[in-house]
Amino acid sequence: MIKVIIADDHVIFRQGLLKLLQTAEDITVAGEAGEGHEALRLIEEEKPDVAMLDISMPNLSGLGIADEIRERGVGTKVIFLTMHNDLLTAKKGILSAPGYVLKDDAFEDLLYAIRTVAAGGKFISPAISVKLAQSHPLKESRNRILTEREIEILRLIASGLTNKRIAGKLSISVKTVETHRTRILQKLEVHSTTDLVKHALKMGLLDLA
Repeated sequence: MIKVIIADDHVIFRQGLLKLLQTAEDITVAGEAGEGHEALRLIEEEKPDVAMLDISMPNLSGLGIADEIRERGVGTKVIFLTMHNDLLTAKKGILSAPGYVLKDDAFEDLLYAIRTVAAGGKFISPAISVKLAQSHPLKESRNRILTEREIEILRLIASGLTNKRIAGKLSISVKTVETHRTRILQKLEVHSTTDLVKHALKMGLLDLA
């Protein structure tokens, strides 16, 4: 049985989705939330297999929740269930979670996404997949694929701060800094601090005045 929670600030949509999911024999809904902090609390308490999150929610966005889940080491996998079909938001969502489903997709697509993500796979809405295929990724600026926290850490790394000093400055653990550093290297497809500094300069993250 796949244990899920639903987080969306639109009550009618949330309740309708709940009823639809109750028709699936292999899925059980452990709870629902209408704002970000409540959703995060529910995820930590219930530890569902999958959390279906709207990206735009009061107090804490779906992207913010996904970042918190990752930093806190919670094993719940995230599916963004959203109306955002623009490439910039979609790319951020895809980098933050294994599932990205548009609200105007068929319910069967959502069921497939839940089962696929719960099993360790990924699912991207077909409409978004088409847009990604038609886009020109080489023309995208690199900073668009980094989260706000990763950009902040990249700036500090390029400024010469050690992982320990960055951890103290941001009030996070050294291990979390190391995790972000590894993810930044992977996303930018580079292998050294020197390369990170070069990218930080290109992205305008360093004040050379």
